[in-house]
Amino acid sequence: MDTAPPKGSGTHGATLSAPIAAYEIVRVTRSVAAEGYRIPKDTSGTVVAVYDGGAAYAVEIADLPGGSEVVTLRADQIERMH
Repeated sequence: MDTAPPKGSGTHGATLSAPIAAYEIVRVTRSVAAEGYRIPKDTSGTVVAVYDGGAAYAVEIADLPGGSEVVTLRADQIERMH
């Protein structure tokens, strides 16, 4: 039985994970500037919206100057907290 992905699938053997869902806890994987804030690496937040099937996320971050704010981050800037 052939278990390889179909030709042209573009996965090249990579395991695809489901997009992060709303209300999951995530962490920022590197320092980023977003919407006027400098968000340090390892800052945690809660996903409140998912854009374009998981290409970007609205993330509520509680410990920004001035209190809790929602910022938009790309999928490559965050990861699920396990």
